[in-house]
Amino acid sequence: MKLVSFLIVSLLTIVVAIAFSGLTGQASVVNFPTNYQTKFFQYATVACPKSQIVRKMYVNPEVIDAIATTGTVPSDTIIAMETHSAKIGGDGRLIPNQLNNVFVRKKKTGWRVSNDSGEWQSTWYSPSGNLVSSSQGSCISCHTMVRDRDYLFTLPALLKAAKTNQMQYQKTEFGTSVCQ
Repeated sequence: MKLVSFLIVSLLTIVVAIAFSGLTGQASVVNFPTNYQTKFFQYATVACPKSQIVRKMYVNPEVIDAIATTGTVPSDTIIAMETHSAKIGGDGRLIPNQLNNVFVRKKKTGWRVSNDSGEWQSTWYSPSGNLVSSSQGSCISCHTMVRDRDYLFTLPALLKAAKTNQMQYQKTEFGTSVCQ
């Protein structure tokens, strides 16, 4: 009888947890956008000279007009960020030579991972699209530095790229742990 009671309580706990997560509108993983390199708009390349990393930033194209028109990033925006190791070229610019990671962020109205996440969730993938981590802690801890930019380090580049339809180049302006 104790085993049956334990199983019933366990099952009810799981059902309540699932129902609660559904009510909050939160997803546990932002899906890997298949073929993002050809389907998405590459809006920026960010050079991180101290760490010799190049980041290539992509955004789903269906939000570009809204960003250009309103100057804000709408719900359902998906950003894919590739991180590449790089070497310094003859002209002093970083040249990407190996894709190391793909980070995917999605904005959804009503999502709240924490008080300091905006409406964004992030997921880390290997270059082949295999899930590495869906933990939000490290992403949130860095992106709070730019909460006034809708939690996006590259918001100025995204706004300019949306208006000009041209990819932007920039050096990092932040000395974060991942882009020093």
